[in-house]
Amino acid sequence: MQEEVFHEVSDEFINLANDLSDDWATPLLSAAIMFAAARFNAFNFQTMDGDEANREEAIRYYTEQYSKMLRENMKELAQPEIS
Repeated sequence: MQEEVFHEVSDEFINLANDLSDDWATPLLSAAIMFAAARFNAFNFQTMDGDEANREEAIRYYTEQYSKMLRENMKELAQPEIS
């Protein structure tokens, strides 16, 4: 997957969340996004593999990826912007 396409798709989700924040509280949106990601990833696992023997490995993979991405984004957002 090309990084540019990955970021473009990610930005679409962020833009949707930003639009929804006009009507919904950000803690609710954050929880809804996590639930939606979990639901979609469970669906992805089920359609791509679905083998119960691989379930814990898939859970480990998804949680490790989420943790890595969350840490990277927290670090990036904590840095002051240079104008």
